[in-house]
Amino acid sequence: MNRSEIQVSLINSNAFFKEFTYSQNKFKTAEMQELELADSFVWLDDFLFIYQVKERDDSSRSSSTGWFKKTLLKTAVKQIKDSLEYLSSFDSIPITNERGHRIDVVKARGLKPHKIIIYDPGESFPEKLRFQKFYESSTGGLIHLFHAEDYFWLCKYLITPYEIDQYLRFRLNLSKNHKDVLDSLPEQYVLGHYLETNNLNEINFAYIENVKNLEVNTTEFDIAFVIENFNNKIIENTDNQDYYLILKELAKLNRSDLKQFKMRYLKAIEESKKDTPEIPYRITSLNSNCGFVFIPLPFKFKDHWKNALLNYTQAHKYDQGLSKCVGMIVTYDTTGKFHDINWTLVEYTWEFDPEAKKLIAEKFPLRKVKGVKDYRYQVKK
Repeated sequence: MNRSEIQVSLINSNAFFKEFTYSQNKFKTAEMQELELADSFVWLDDFLFIYQVKERDDSSRSSSTGWFKKTLLKTAVKQIKDSLEYLSSFDSIPITNERGHRIDVVKARGLKPHKIIIYDPGESFPEKLRFQKFYESSTGGLIHLFHAEDYFWLCKYLITPYEIDQYLRFRLNLSKNHKDVLDSLPEQYVLGHYLETNNLNEINFAYIENVKNLEVNTTEFDIAFVIENFNNKIIENTDNQDYYLILKELAKLNRSDLKQFKMRYLKAIEESKKDTPEIPYRITSLNSNCGFVFIPLPFKFKDHWKNALLNYTQAHKYDQGLSKCVGMIVTYDTTGKFHDINWTLVEYTWEFDPEAKKLIAEKFPLRKVKGVKDYRYQVKK
């Protein structure tokens, strides 16, 4: 791996989680032929990203323009098309993610991927080439082109997998409407436009100022500390055998959802120290259509945590008419002075249940849900 490939792997691991990022992508066919599925491959439920990463050697004798045309628009594009062909033609493609788990990613077949080429051309690179946003292949379709520096900054501003996925979709559609104009503007314009509005009909050069005026209060929605090693605290039931399922739901949240998630998670942690039961906290993400419930349980009831976790999670799921719901329960060990946290995911098709409706109506066990209006991004004006 060259320096740029290592950097992209690290950035994708942080942005998309190690569980869904693959950079050790060599596999063998049934005929024992060794092939490589892209330089970096990200697969998270319905999100699929295929990357080729190119770096120009300082000792290269070819001009940056010649290198761009040969290495990117020919070699890298062909490798992207090869990866698409591998996904559609092989029965099995087992590769290892950044967590060290081997996954058969051929199950991603059928998804519409983001096809991305990231490149580091070195010094003295023409602005005209850097501003080119896409290459259109007759068989591979539109392929995103990113100068490495632009991609790294993009992932710094757009922190969640959901946001990066939405941005790439926006970028593609905006280019379809305004290709010639966009290819004369830096990446910062596209990002500034996205931060302001999803309107694809106009180009407003003032939007570029949004990038430097963006307020990124990461502490409000950073939940890295929550998911660290939490895979050891998942209870198994017929609907959940794998902590990846919960990670996927967290990865689909935007920063507004994450802000509400973090507030209730910390509130449940604090309330668990009390000696009396507290009504659980909950949210429902409109983007992912998944519910989350946070249950503080007094230590004296610790032996009943599993029933409480499943019952409250199912109650929130039913009340909100959802097909899936994530539950978290926490107790505070008053002797050892530590919190014990457990998680579950309940997922099955919602159906009307007269008994459940009656039970909820007679003694509603959860706080009321109310809509929260929030800005997608905070930009100083």
